[in-house]
Amino acid sequence: MTDHKPQIFIGSSTSGYAIAEKVKKCLSAVGDCHLWKDDGVWEVNTSTFDNLLRMVKFFDFGVFVATADDLTLTTDGKIVIEPRDNVILEMALYLGALGKDKSFLLVEKDIKLPTDFSGIYMPRFTAIDDVSIENACWEFINKINEHYRLGHLSLYPTTALAIGYYKNFIEGMVESIHEAENLEYEGATFTDFKLKVIIPNDLSGYIRQKAALFYKRHGFGENAIKTKYRRQPAWFHLDINNAPHAVIYDMPSTLTGIDDAIEMVLQKGFTGRTAMQEIIEQRELNNFRRVLQIQIDKSPYAKEVVEIIDEF
Repeated sequence: MTDHKPQIFIGSSTSGYAIAEKVKKCLSAVGDCHLWKDDGVWEVNTSTFDNLLRMVKFFDFGVFVATADDLTLTTDGKIVIEPRDNVILEMALYLGALGKDKSFLLVEKDIKLPTDFSGIYMPRFTAIDDVSIENACWEFINKINEHYRLGHLSLYPTTALAIGYYKNFIEGMVESIHEAENLEYEGATFTDFKLKVIIPNDLSGYIRQKAALFYKRHGFGENAIKTKYRRQPAWFHLDINNAPHAVIYDMPSTLTGIDDAIEMVLQKGFTGRTAMQEIIEQRELNNFRRVLQIQIDKSPYAKEVVEIIDEF
């Protein structure tokens, strides 16, 4: 499975759209960027507000361009330059859904923001200075690179599932591998064990059934690692010509149900899989993989014997 780039939504006012296009060009180096005018972003026969609520479930990051759009007369008689209200509203929606590490506001110099943003650093740019826009975008790129590699709790449960899978299965299996007795099979002795975790190609159906078909398709057999104190059942690829090396395979059945969770969040009223659902599923599989790798990398024992691979 290819590690997908993060999905980035870029919002702006109509008058700030040219700046947003430059932002898209810059951020395309790190993610798949979607401007608010791009085809497929808005769902037909759906209100603007409902579309915005739908989009925060799809995108990993939101970047909003606040340009000098409106002149406002304040209560003390001053005239100030402000961004369009809808840009601030959309930024607020993404802040609420994704958090401050995944929602960014790019601000034109000398415009007034709501007082709630007081004291918060946000990159500023000059509309006629492309370098200032690029410099601001690089600040976002660094944050996106940093936080996309991390596991974040979200509307979907893959972060918690990956941590639970590591704690409940991999940790114990790794200990068993390092304490394992010799395994005898068809006259061969196996003493060196590796664990390969298979990430399924998609989340449709029951993962346990996918796993059973996968093991059968490749001729893997059920056996067990034995230690002094316990017996750890698992699916093995035992090749007597490759002794003493043995490979254990596991497809995490804990992934079952994520597709149902996604459907509930998307509030689908029909059967079948939409393009958005498939993209979200791939994003969550990637998140599961990243979080699991973070857990593995914390343990020298696990790093030595565990590898995450794609379904084949």
